[in-house]
Amino acid sequence: MAAGSPDAPGTRGRGRPPGPSAAVRDAVFRAVRDELVEHGDAGFRIERVAERANVHKATVYRHWPTRTALVRAATADWQSTRVDLPDTGSWPGDVRAFCDVFADLQRAEYTRALLRTIVSANVGDRELRDELHDTWRRVAAPLREPVLRARRRGEVAPDCDPDLVIEMIAGPMVHRTVVTDTPLDRAFVDAVAEFVIAATWRGPTGR
Repeated sequence: MAAGSPDAPGTRGRGRPPGPSAAVRDAVFRAVRDELVEHGDAGFRIERVAERANVHKATVYRHWPTRTALVRAATADWQSTRVDLPDTGSWPGDVRAFCDVFADLQRAEYTRALLRTIVSANVGDRELRDELHDTWRRVAAPLREPVLRARRRGEVAPDCDPDLVIEMIAGPMVHRTVVTDTPLDRAFVDAVAEFVIAATWRGPTGR
């Protein structure tokens, strides 16, 4: 192992908690993303993740003993740090901002690799599928907040379902990303936003 690597000898202090250091965790999670982008779920190898992160594979197995545990942890870390929806002060503005943020995420190579991983897990890896779905349920709460704000302001119906709104936005974009591999251009993203606004907005008078 190279001297000065995140897992190099001498970097572990006495009394340090048993979890991985921030440097090791970040290096490993970046390596997971690169591995999924290059090899996909079917070709994913923990040994290559360790090589990419410049840590010993025993370190990876100690903290993440299975492929499922490692992918889940990296996914949770990625999802929890990259969803930031602004409060624009109005439902139409919030919808457009949501669509812009989600489209930017979908354009990232790792997002596309992750979505392909989820599709593959749905077919052949029930444990990973359940883990990823559980992760999504836990980190999706911030995505519901714009709908809850709009309900409080009377801009959408009181029973407007946040999860349905999320699916109305995510569904067309994921379809383009995973199924048709079609670019998420400005016109398409705007069209999704206007469709959701037209389907949900009660207007400034609260009709």
